[in-house]
Order: sequence, then C-alpha cells, then structure tokens
Amino acid sequence: MHPAIILDKDQDIIQPEHFDPRQPPFENIIYVIGVSTKHKQYAFEHVSLPFAASGHTLTKLRTDCGAIIGWYDRLSIPDDITGSNGGFGGDVPVAVMDKIEDAVRRDLASRLGKQFETLQKMFQELLGDDA
Repeated sequence: MHPAIILDKDQDIIQPEHFDPRQPPFENIIYVIGVSTKHKQYAFEHVSLPFAASGHTLTKLRTDCGAIIGWYDRLSIPDDITGSNGGFGGDVPVAVMDKIEDAVRRDLASRLGKQFETLQKMFQELLGDDA
C-alpha cells in the first residue's frame, strides 16, 4: 500500500459524516494517484512533491517523493482509507496539483488514443480497409 493524493476536487468529495449508503451514489468513491519515495527509479513520469526534513508545512512530507503518473486507483471512503490520523496527511500546493492534473490529463489522453488505435485496427481486420 502506498500513500496517495486525492485527485477529486474538494467540493466533489462527500464527507463521511454526510454520506448515506442508502442514497445515490450508494458508494463514496474518490480517485487517487500513488506517491512513492522511489519515484526516480520508475520508468513512469512523476511530479516531485515538496518536503522538508522536519516535515513540509503544507504536505507534511519528510522525504523526497513524487506522484507517479499512471498509478491511479479508486477508493471508497472510509473503507479503504487507513492511517493513524484517519488516513489523511497534508495538502498539495496548488501549483504542484496543477502539474499533477496536467500530467494525468496527458497520460489519460495517451491511453485513450492507444485504445482507439487498437479498436480501429480490429475493425480494419474484421471489415477490411474501408472501416
């Protein structure tokens, strides 16, 4: 299990005390991106996060780490959230969050583009070059 950054906008997150599983959307889901101290070792793009030995004032991070572009997950609040403080730590500075969101958009657009190329090739094989 890795630490993660919530990708959802604050206003889109239903706080657990206001969530009623009997009412739509029936699940309290958030989307996250994984964080690792080994971010420079991976082939994936990453966005470095601010840290300080004594704990960064905003992120609370004490070691060099980064958000790994491509490490996405979908979590249920509070079921999948763990940690001594309810699983939540610091905040990501707005400028850094903007970089993460831009990188995620590029990554998702690239992944979707590859899926469309694969579908196009399948149709061409099935229906001929006119597809």
